This record gives sequence, structure tokens and C-alpha cells, in this order.
Amino acid sequence: MKNLGETLRMTQTGFLTSKSGKTFIRIYFSRRRNLHEDDTAEGIIPGYKILKSDGFAEDEIAALEFYIKHNREEIVKRAKTLSNPLNWL
Repeated sequence: MKNLGETLRMTQTGFLTSKSGKTFIRIYFSRRRNLHEDDTAEGIIPGYKILKSDGFAEDEIAALEFYIKHNREEIVKRAKTLSNPLNWL
């Protein structure tokens, strides 16, 4: 497995609401593959799963899912901040 920590970028959404009314957070991972392309992965809470990926190996996807699950409290805390309109200014 490549070293995920050196070049991996993570971004996330605030709280989103599905058509069925369920609340969720999307988490995005990316790293530079070459000069013109990135490896990408998109995960979700709840579920702690990577839903889409391009360029990540299976063991790397498992590591990303582990990261999401074990850092969910921090991710949820950031989502609360991102979802508060007073923080947008």
C-alpha cells in the first residue's frame, strides 16, 4: 500500500439531507496521480463506506473506511461547523 498520509487531501461537506429525509456527510479524498490526474475516493457517514473511487487499491479503500469510522466524531464536529450559516461569513 502506498503511503496515504503524505499527499492525501481530505475535504467534506456539512450535513446534507437525502430525498428520503436522512441526514448524511460526504467525505472526499484525493491525491496527485500524475501531472494531470488525481486519484479520488468519496465516502459517506453514516455507513463509513467508500462509495466511489478511482486510483485507490482495495487495501487503501479499506484504510480510508477505517479512517472515516475511527474519526467520525471529528468529521461530525466539522460538519456542524460547516452547516452553521454564521460560519459562512
